[in-house]
Amino acid sequence: MTDTHLASASQLMVDERYEEAIEAYGRSIESERSTAALAGRAAAFLKLGQATAALQDASAALAIDSAYEPALYRKGLACFELDEYESAVAALRQGLALAGGPVAERRKYNQWIRKCEAEIEEEEEEEEEEQEAAPQQPPAPMAVGPAVPTSKTIANTIKYQYYQSDSDVTISVLAKNVPEERATVVIEEKTLLVKIVTGEGYEMTVIAGELYDPVVPSECSVRYLPSKIEIKLKKKESFNWNDLLLGDTIGGDKPKKPQALRNKPAVVTGAPTPYASGKNWNAIDREMGEELEKDKPEGEEALNKLFQDIYSKATPETRRAMNKSFQTSGGTVLSTNWTEVEKADYEKDRQAPAGMVWKNWEGEKLPQKEND
Repeated sequence: MTDTHLASASQLMVDERYEEAIEAYGRSIESERSTAALAGRAAAFLKLGQATAALQDASAALAIDSAYEPALYRKGLACFELDEYESAVAALRQGLALAGGPVAERRKYNQWIRKCEAEIEEEEEEEEEEQEAAPQQPPAPMAVGPAVPTSKTIANTIKYQYYQSDSDVTISVLAKNVPEERATVVIEEKTLLVKIVTGEGYEMTVIAGELYDPVVPSECSVRYLPSKIEIKLKKKESFNWNDLLLGDTIGGDKPKKPQALRNKPAVVTGAPTPYASGKNWNAIDREMGEELEKDKPEGEEALNKLFQDIYSKATPETRRAMNKSFQTSGGTVLSTNWTEVEKADYEKDRQAPAGMVWKNWEGEKLPQKEND
């Protein structure tokens, strides 16, 4: 049976009705947890700026099929938006290796890979500059009299965000250039504690509480990266958590464990999803444009390039007209007149190439206009 929810979600994406598309993809996922539905919903989340949710859906699709190219592309974009440039470039390079079709498909990968590499290079330069500028601390004099605390506790201003798969939870503590000696990360079976000491010597508690479900401490890991601290928790039981913590107080009542995976990804309220730093992307895009000018498309590729140029400069109504006419007609009609397209039923009036007929996935003949 054809997945009508998935088809409906695809049409809602064409119409730029992303909230409704997310709901339709969710209904499709309830019916069948497919890579197409998960990757499609990831695209809708990206359109709405919900990168953490997009990353979770893309990762779930890749757990089903690790070579599903659309999910790799959306994972790359979501990781970039979350400042996870190393993960982004890894996903994009894998997607590029699988990408086929027109050159334009590979160009979009190359453009995002260049952006990731530029951000990684900038982070490395900043880290080197900070290390060079850091003054050498003389040996501390021997303490005389009663000992005093080495740091003072202040209110936390550091945010974090997380995403999960069935088996793992990945937490990003959004603090840059924090060395291991200034951080305390304690992972126990049922609790998590994360504290950071600032450069001024103040201690902040970022996370402290009872985890939603037990983890396996021996299989958990912590990485100290230039842009963040990454904590990966291995779940003891494979299912989707409703939240990261049970609450602010250790020992609170635990909600009932869900019988099936929840469809909507968990997102930390208030956690930022920064897009990119103040890098001059115009200069990078100009440089790439000059390189692409040397590679002139020909034949069918040149025709596709023409359509892409028209689409990129078109109004929202014209874009909707082009998308709806092309997709609903099976690629036989491309119109820029929304007034005409809005009322047309291309599925009913479409005409198959000579000697062919339109059929659905089950092989049933679909309504169509007979050949003249």
